[in-house]
Amino acid sequence: MKDKIQISFNQNQFETATASLQENVVKYRTYLDSAEHITVKREFLSIEDIENHIKAKTSFSNVLLSAGLLEVTDSYKFIKDNYTKINVNVIENNDNVITTKQSVLDQVKEDATMYLDEIYMSEYNTLLKACNELNKLQSPNSSNYLSKDYNSKFKVNVMALQNSNRI
Repeated sequence: MKDKIQISFNQNQFETATASLQENVVKYRTYLDSAEHITVKREFLSIEDIENHIKAKTSFSNVLLSAGLLEVTDSYKFIKDNYTKINVNVIENNDNVITTKQSVLDQVKEDATMYLDEIYMSEYNTLLKACNELNKLQSPNSSNYLSKDYNSKFKVNVMALQNSNRI
């Protein structure tokens, strides 16, 4: 399809999807902050790596008690609760500037947009030509003198057009 004709844009769907992506970015930033607080490395580590790091620092087998001893309980709980909820595939991290990938945002916009089906493009172009011709009429009311017959074919109501100057 060379030219797409936009029919509508679902603003609610677009705003909901972008809000979800923004929430994902915020969770990712907080995850990195929490991981840095625990491991001193600002990177997206797996939950197992975080737990192993905590247990290695205290040599206890209970991760939650070890986290409490190291005073990183809140950071550990956030990581544990949100590790599976963060979609890292849509995140772009350029020099610690964390954003959603532009291609993902473009796809969200595309998904919220409805286009005219290709099978109606010919009909659309014909109607557009008809509109252009009707807009050339001297009197804006002249288009009212078009009528349809029983076969849904348009014709000019000559009597109404003749009597139009009497009104």
